[in-house]
Amino acid sequence: MRREPKQERSQARFEAILAVALELIAARGYEAVSMREIAREAGLPIASLYLYFPTKLAIVQEVWQRYTGSVGERLQADLALLDGAPDSAAAGALIERLIDLMVDIQVSHPGFVEVWGCVAASPELRALNSADTLATAELVGRAICAAQPAADAELVHGLALVLCEAGSSVTKLALELPEPQRSRTLAQLKKTLQFVYASSLQAFARQV
Repeated sequence: MRREPKQERSQARFEAILAVALELIAARGYEAVSMREIAREAGLPIASLYLYFPTKLAIVQEVWQRYTGSVGERLQADLALLDGAPDSAAAGALIERLIDLMVDIQVSHPGFVEVWGCVAASPELRALNSADTLATAELVGRAICAAQPAADAELVHGLALVLCEAGSSVTKLALELPEPQRSRTLAQLKKTLQFVYASSLQAFARQV
């Protein structure tokens, strides 16, 4: 468990530790960076660092929770695009926005690829990531159900989970690719998810 800073000075130190750790991890990789090095670069005694973060993994966990929290908060604002939409046009715009949102947040977080590697390797962080994916899919599923009330709710929520997980996984892959392959992959991802969404709704309608 990490310490939750309550005073302004403590919060500033907390943020400085995160910034330094991410910079080091981005430059050299998670395994190559030590807690002692993070403390030195942050200008703190090692004992002070451990008051905030008992392990490197705790630092990564904080970064990951901030990333997933940012996606969730910004996604909720965009879900209004689906409100009352009778066809897939608004949903297509939402899917495109969701991918752009994932890209924007990942690019703005230095060392994200390294952090994701830690998430994939840690059972604790994988559990957090799974819970976040399910929560995001629940948000998307409820929005689709509101826009498509005749569709089977269980099928819709399954579709939402596929859209969220596929979008997240392929986005992470695309960001590791060089340009112009990265842009082509992201554009194809958007088109594919929009097709999956529209085709699925048509299939659901035939079952009503």
